[in-house]
Amino acid sequence: MAAAAAAMVLIAAVNAPFAAAAGTASPRVALSSSQAAARPLSLIAFFDGRATSRGTITTLLVSTERFSANFEGRATGNRLQLDERFHFEDGARLQRWDLTRSADGRYRGTVQTELGDGTMAPKVHVEGYSFAGGVVLAYDGYAPGGGQTLLGFRHVMRQVGPRTIENRVTISKFGLAIATSNVIFRRGRRSESERDR
Repeated sequence: MAAAAAAMVLIAAVNAPFAAAAGTASPRVALSSSQAAARPLSLIAFFDGRATSRGTITTLLVSTERFSANFEGRATGNRLQLDERFHFEDGARLQRWDLTRSADGRYRGTVQTELGDGTMAPKVHVEGYSFAGGVVLAYDGYAPGGGQTLLGFRHVMRQVGPRTIENRVTISKFGLAIATSNVIFRRGRRSESERDR
């Protein structure tokens, strides 16, 4: 009973920054052919330059809310430095990624998140790995626009088109899933300066 009450408090805390978020519901994108799955997904290449996303977050027993984000990334070799700016009804929140991909397809790095009071939380360690047509990233960190509650995040990303990735996120606390998020990333066309890097 106490565990259930604690989970409800955590659910409310996670849901707060996403409430009444701007944007439209993320469309479902079907796998067209084996084309996307056949080629390994590289987050370094996909997020080098500009991208956008739209998605929803669903908290247990509460509601589903919408949000969107803009990405600005810079790849140098196997390293990606990426700013992700979430857009909510009450303003924008920044998440800053620094990821390196090794030759075996593993990812390591950090992510830093802007909290509800406008301060940046400490960087947290991110680890991940590649699978056929996708990437998994996992870390214990903070919800954008949230508080100091440390939560578990697991991103499962699959390429569903040449310029499109589907991301399913599970958010947990004490090993219990308290929220899920479905997001579609769309890559913008690179400018001449980005192609010349």
